[in-house]
Amino acid sequence: MKASISFQELQNLIIEKAKQPISFAFVDPKTVRVSYPLNLGFIKKDISANLIIKDLIGSDLLVQLSAGLGTDTLLTTALNLLKGKIPQGLMEQRPDSHLLLHLGQIPQVKSVFDKVDVHDLHVLNEGLEVEGALKM
Repeated sequence: MKASISFQELQNLIIEKAKQPISFAFVDPKTVRVSYPLNLGFIKKDISANLIIKDLIGSDLLVQLSAGLGTDTLLTTALNLLKGKIPQGLMEQRPDSHLLLHLGQIPQVKSVFDKVDVHDLHVLNEGLEVEGALKM
């Protein structure tokens, strides 16, 4: 079984739930480019990084952030900016620019993982696709 969500749908969901204008773009089947408009009053710049899908462990997704020099600093800064705007415990910073996303904490996603044994996650030109099998 395969299911997909377009980048536009994902962006709209993030804007609705977290009030953050994050955008996504295809890089390769395991990498998505994430962009965020940084506006500090005197500085207005889009910051972007590649999120590389490393592993799917149950309902947890391990990704690696790649943004060149200073990636760990960028990740720490981004997580600090998002504090209070995303559910507590949804993201966990790991060593070597890795981030563990606890997707099972999102009620809509948890309901999918409760019914589907998800095997893989792919990046498509227009969005994300999950592969899995219905649980019996």
